[in-house]
Amino acid sequence: MKPLQTENSSWRKVLTLAVGLACTLDVAAQNFNVKGSVTDQNGEPIIGATIMEEGTKNGVVTDIDGHFTLPVTSAKSRIRVTYIGYKTQEIPVAGKSDFNVKLQEDAANLDEVVVVGYGTMDKKELTSAVSHVSSKNFTQVASVDPSMMIQGKVAGVSITNTGAGDPNNQASIQVRGVSSRAAGLGPLIVIDGVPGGNLTNLNPNDIESYDVLKDGAASAIYGTRGSNGVILVTTKKGARDGNLHTSYSGSIALDVIKKDLDMLSPDEYRANRLASGTGYDLGGSTDWMKEVSRVGVRTVHTLTLSGGNIKSNYRASVDYRDAKGIDKYSGRQEYGARISLNHTTNSGLITFGLNIAPRVAYRKNATWDVFRNALEANPTTPIWDPQNPALYYNFKGQPADWNPIEQEKRRKDTGTTKLIDWDGTVKLNLFPLLLTNPGKQVLTTQLTFADHQYDNYNQWFSPSTNTRTINAGRDGEASQNYKKESLHSLEWINNYSNSFGNHNVKAMFGYSYQEAQYSGFNAENKDFPNDALEDNNLGTGKFMKKKDELGMGSYKNGYKLIAFFGRVSYDWKGRYMLTASLRHEGSTKFGEHYKWGNFPAVSAGWRISDEAFMAGTKSWLTDLKLRADFGVTGNQDFESYKSLDTMTGFGYYMYNGKSYQVWGPGKNPNPDLHWEKGKNWNVGLDWALFNGNLFGSFNYFNRTQQDLLGDYNVTVPPYLFTTTFVNVGTMRNSGFEFDVTWNAIKKKDFTYTLNVVGATMGNEFVKFSNSKFVGQDFYYMVNTQDPYPFHTLQRIEKGRRIGSFYMWKYAGITPDGKWIVYDKDGDKVLADNATDDDRQYVGNGLPKFTGSMTHSFRYKNLDASLFFQTALGFDIFNIHDFYYGIKNFQGNVMDKAYSKNLAVTQNPIVSDYFLEPGDYLKLSSVSLGYTLDMKKKYLSSVRIYATATNLFTITKFSGVDPSTYQLNGLTPGATGSRTYYPSTRQFMLGLQVDF
Repeated sequence: MKPLQTENSSWRKVLTLAVGLACTLDVAAQNFNVKGSVTDQNGEPIIGATIMEEGTKNGVVTDIDGHFTLPVTSAKSRIRVTYIGYKTQEIPVAGKSDFNVKLQEDAANLDEVVVVGYGTMDKKELTSAVSHVSSKNFTQVASVDPSMMIQGKVAGVSITNTGAGDPNNQASIQVRGVSSRAAGLGPLIVIDGVPGGNLTNLNPNDIESYDVLKDGAASAIYGTRGSNGVILVTTKKGARDGNLHTSYSGSIALDVIKKDLDMLSPDEYRANRLASGTGYDLGGSTDWMKEVSRVGVRTVHTLTLSGGNIKSNYRASVDYRDAKGIDKYSGRQEYGARISLNHTTNSGLITFGLNIAPRVAYRKNATWDVFRNALEANPTTPIWDPQNPALYYNFKGQPADWNPIEQEKRRKDTGTTKLIDWDGTVKLNLFPLLLTNPGKQVLTTQLTFADHQYDNYNQWFSPSTNTRTINAGRDGEASQNYKKESLHSLEWINNYSNSFGNHNVKAMFGYSYQEAQYSGFNAENKDFPNDALEDNNLGTGKFMKKKDELGMGSYKNGYKLIAFFGRVSYDWKGRYMLTASLRHEGSTKFGEHYKWGNFPAVSAGWRISDEAFMAGTKSWLTDLKLRADFGVTGNQDFESYKSLDTMTGFGYYMYNGKSYQVWGPGKNPNPDLHWEKGKNWNVGLDWALFNGNLFGSFNYFNRTQQDLLGDYNVTVPPYLFTTTFVNVGTMRNSGFEFDVTWNAIKKKDFTYTLNVVGATMGNEFVKFSNSKFVGQDFYYMVNTQDPYPFHTLQRIEKGRRIGSFYMWKYAGITPDGKWIVYDKDGDKVLADNATDDDRQYVGNGLPKFTGSMTHSFRYKNLDASLFFQTALGFDIFNIHDFYYGIKNFQGNVMDKAYSKNLAVTQNPIVSDYFLEPGDYLKLSSVSLGYTLDMKKKYLSSVRIYATATNLFTITKFSGVDPSTYQLNGLTPGATGSRTYYPSTRQFMLGLQVDF
């Protein structure tokens, strides 16, 4: 028996060993480890490259040495290696455990991820006009508005800041020209997928990229808010390499005033104005511009913490910014933070995301008239009153309304802005729940809740010792106002994608709900018992105790948007691409007959370079894609309740000894009020040559904006009021855009890249009427003001381009200094005898071409860039010459009043004498930086950089910097106001330290 027992024991051991080996093999099969390194073409490690197991949420990123270790589910799995700027590699594991992956640079960035409405796409998949600007291409500039970082970087997008030296001033943004008469002209801002964001609540260091949806097919997915284009901002997320990253960045910037206007000095004033009998000597000698201005100083400090892995990561930043304007009063001090958290469960089933961004800013608001008064002030005016040294000199009787220094020193104009944006997203990967083997299929559903809360509290006070208050007969004046904006939104998005052989399909369906509310109040009073409490006890003022004086007000309004939308994309081998979308949207702003609208879009693309007949071009043609699209967009950016019959007060009346306010209809209601409709089509060509070292895109677009919103004249009766807010009129914009990048030199130690961007702009007001409302065929625009009022500079006319200057044509001056103009028959007549019928079109303020050029260099750790901008083919009315270039103006004047225009004896006339070519070429910025890779235990790298902006401008225009004129909007190149704000140069020095 013992031998048998021994034999059974041996078999038992063998069986146990076999089972154990099988289990071990099974475990190994389920936990096969893949490791290796990822390098570039030069063998340098790539930090942060993503290695994903295909068909799963399983992935890692490379560490600081480019190494990775990834447990995969099977030795037969495939891994996908990606990194921005490099071609994606898909590698079968095939039982291997060690890989050395060398990525090839994708100069044309065809695999770069571009954000589109409610999703992302690879650049090579795009079938519509979307421009992508990543953080590496931003312009370093200190501004409250981070949109200035992409000024001139995107073809067809105009970004203008008319007061860059004011720390509280924001730029205006316009995409592909003006698109409305009375509705908003700015694009929709979407931050991290949430529509309606505020750019001022963004720290430039937190921005990863901008994506601009320019054509109708791309922006139609946003329906009634898409006509003016869409700017999608993506913020930076947490690191995913398993390490904690800490960085500090700080900068200091100086804003220095450029001398634009040559006004008379005190000595020149006495020599010219007094000698001609048009001025008077007040005994002083004051350089008013120097007295009211300074070098503006801006400092920014940001501390960032980032860490995590591919499943869970976080990023938190805090920043402090302090800015002083170029006037001696304005300033802005703010504190902000942004926190981003992302987590995916181990199974990959659920993903959570959270973004929180609070900010508070304390403002000292600039009064731009300080500079206008400084220009116009008699330079012989003393600062202080010689008769009463405790008072500033009283400007009563001068064209300058008040003593500009006093306005900086003896007034209060402050505000507090509080912003908080937060959004949370939960995303569910459905197929692991529904299918045991989904293959390449992906089905997700996600909910995003977002809330924006914006508060603005403003305070103003003018003491009893202010000469302006004294002239008004008041013992102090004060006011306060408070404004609150809230925006709540819910976005439900479902995505499906699958591949059937060479056929690839993506589908998206969603629901959107957004509710906005605006409220506020204001109070004012005058004649206080003392100045000590300023605006902090308005009830003590005596002025509002008078009968029927109110001195306060409040308001509340809002709107709701509800939308259902969807998009389907198909491609075959990435060669033939088709995308279609539809948004069905309703808005409470619209009339009862037009609450809902449909906004369809379709786009197609053909990758010509993949065709067999293009095989012979592979040596030099990397990519060639033709695309075309059509989309319908809307514009509902106007005040709420325009369609409704609202009531309003019409003053107080006495009846039986009591005061009653009379109420009645406030306007003509319009139940047919609806959105402006933009019909957009675009044809584009994307191309890449020589292995992607030379690449770019061309676009031709045409947008017809119908049912333009505006006030139109109606008859009384049947209407109660003479104007009604209606949809009437059509406008058309068209143009050609190009964006070309050339990686001219690509060596390990030296690179040089050239980028050129440009756009033409055509515009026509097609008509102003429809079958129901007949308006006039033209409208006069841009009024001048005192002391030469009742003139207009431009006319918008059916069949013509906006920005058309309509005025008399200059023909000379008489020997005694009177103006001569051409009449309608081409004969010369005195301007005194000319009529309105003699005016004619003499120029246009809308540039025919805008463009930019960027030169980027890198030599080892040293980098530099030169950024040029230009605008060509337009005119500017030199408004400062009009007011200050003729000696008839009663205040201070420019030197040319006694040189170039010395012979003129009459008041100025609105003629093309003051119209000048606005064409310019500007060196917008120069940057130089040095990065020192420390790779020490406690210090990773240090970067120092310097940037100078607005260094020089080549132009024939003799007035202020032409780039500060508003060249977008309905009246480009024209202003009738005497308002003046100096242009500036900015010099910035920055430091970034990574720990």
